[in-house]
Amino acid sequence: MVRINVEDQKDTVWKLNGIKPFNEEMTFYYDESGNCRKFYLTDNGFNDPEAIKGDFVLAGIAHNGKSYEIDLVSLHEALEYKEGQKELKFKHLYHNSADFVSFMGSKRATEFLEWLDKSGLYIHYSALNNLFYSLVDIVDSLWETHPMCIMYFWDIKNALYDFTIEHQDEVIDILIRHTYPDVKDTVSFCYELCDLISKYNDDSIYNPGFFLELFRQMLKAAGKMGKLPFIQDNEPNMLIKEYYLFYLERCEIFSKSLHIFDEEKAVEKKLSNIQLYEHGKILNHYKFVKSHENIFVQISDMIAGLLRRLFIFLDEKSIGEIKSLAQKLNENQINNFNILWRLISRSDEKSPLLIKNANTPKNIQERMMKLQILGRSC
Repeated sequence: MVRINVEDQKDTVWKLNGIKPFNEEMTFYYDESGNCRKFYLTDNGFNDPEAIKGDFVLAGIAHNGKSYEIDLVSLHEALEYKEGQKELKFKHLYHNSADFVSFMGSKRATEFLEWLDKSGLYIHYSALNNLFYSLVDIVDSLWETHPMCIMYFWDIKNALYDFTIEHQDEVIDILIRHTYPDVKDTVSFCYELCDLISKYNDDSIYNPGFFLELFRQMLKAAGKMGKLPFIQDNEPNMLIKEYYLFYLERCEIFSKSLHIFDEEKAVEKKLSNIQLYEHGKILNHYKFVKSHENIFVQISDMIAGLLRRLFIFLDEKSIGEIKSLAQKLNENQINNFNILWRLISRSDEKSPLLIKNANTPKNIQERMMKLQILGRSC
């Protein structure tokens, strides 16, 4: 049995992000979308292309206190619930939509989002960009050798991720040949990646070229020293072995609240071997339930699926394309995008901890900017 003091976890979040600990008593409901179970390198790339296309999203709804009354009749009407139907799911919400834009103008999306907006419920999510999460250990390995550059680490992570997206085949080829994240020959790994950056990077451009060149110089020095601790002595090719840590993190950060998860046997088994405590008291504040027995978990399924589709849609389009599209949206679509932006903002105001993005700051900012443009709320 592993014992974890959640006070330490909260303190770490406070020190790293400057976000005050959350001590309110709420009830959180969860479901997930985009769980590929394991994310790893193969001889040809990644085991699951969809894991590159979209985030893993653990999301749902929350309310103050332990109980909350919702207007279930109007929710069923909005989603055209049929007698005998086992439960509500995102597929019932998305229905036969041709694409995300048409979905956002559909009757079901409009009535569901308006219902959610009026319900008084909060949305919450933890979204993980699988590729970004897999790459950051390279940058984090440089802390020990370049502590004075820590102020630039997020800029460097941005630059490395963007470079990888632009030159994905060549970067991934290096990772595969070195059985990343179990790099044996650090000198060769660092020099190959440095040479690739030199081939394409124009460091006369301050951003991101400057930070990519800074990363190259740091990596070159660390390689000579043979110190890349987070990408050595790991399971070869295994980028993300399991996703239960994201469930655990929510229980740690929101230790005063009750957490109700959709039944997930693998996660439940992992968490059963972990004992959380706070101020010396053992915590027993989460449980797993069957989704068809809990309407709040069913709503969480729809939130998780909707957010994952939203993020994929926003990431696939440039700011220019979004601005052009915004001029063609009808009233329902504009209103629905605005509701989504408002719901995320409302939760962020409650506490920034309700909204977790394991992604580049650039991507996070662009998503909200694009959402504002589409909802014409900026």
